[in-house]
Amino acid sequence: MFAGRYLWWMLIAVAIFLFFSMCFDYVTWAIVAMSGCAEIAGSCGPIVLAMSGAMKPSGIGLAGAIMVICTFARLRYLSVNWLWGPVALVWFSASAAFPGILAGGWTGQLRPEMVVESLPVAFLFVTVFCGYLFIAFEEGRMVPFGQRAWLRAVIWIAACYGVLAAIVETPGFGALPARMLGMPWIASTIAAFQPLLAAIFDLGTGSMMPAYAMLAVFVAALSASLLPQDIARLAAPFMLRGSRH
Repeated sequence: MFAGRYLWWMLIAVAIFLFFSMCFDYVTWAIVAMSGCAEIAGSCGPIVLAMSGAMKPSGIGLAGAIMVICTFARLRYLSVNWLWGPVALVWFSASAAFPGILAGGWTGQLRPEMVVESLPVAFLFVTVFCGYLFIAFEEGRMVPFGQRAWLRAVIWIAACYGVLAAIVETPGFGALPARMLGMPWIASTIAAFQPLLAAIFDLGTGSMMPAYAMLAVFVAALSASLLPQDIARLAAPFMLRGSRH
């Protein structure tokens, strides 16, 4: 999937999410009003349950599925390391609940401190990562994640830290893979290791500041990968005559 189509489908997914999270309740209200079910006591319940309990979560899930599938397609199109797929999947899974919290701002129930307290670092990592994939690498000479081995290593270290931080700060993270694979022990194993990983990755500070610092390293490394590979060679035509001596 090339960059323009990736951007298009990601915007479609955002539009679907905004519709189902902010506007779908008005659609439900309109259907209830037009159905005339209010004239019969208790007859509106099944309609509201079907609309708000089934269709609305399905629409929000559809938006998330589009984002994940498009990201995988984009990574495959760029022919990057296949490990970026699981990395992105962990970030998407760990930040899945946060957009629903942001949707509460439409009803006036969202406070700034609530956003700060509930903001997962995985959401920031996946936002930066998807924004990086918007760049049209296929139309220029740039290589995804750069050609320098040391820069790729820095990006990978920061990304791995972000994955582990996402697992640490997400309660019940192992429930989904345990259910999908039919192995309940996965959930209990991850839950047992989460406190230990938290103590290691917050460096004993009890806060997420080290994770935010690693996020800054991730952003800086991705930005550096977009720079020309040989800046000195590009700057040579602008050097004054005789300045090399």
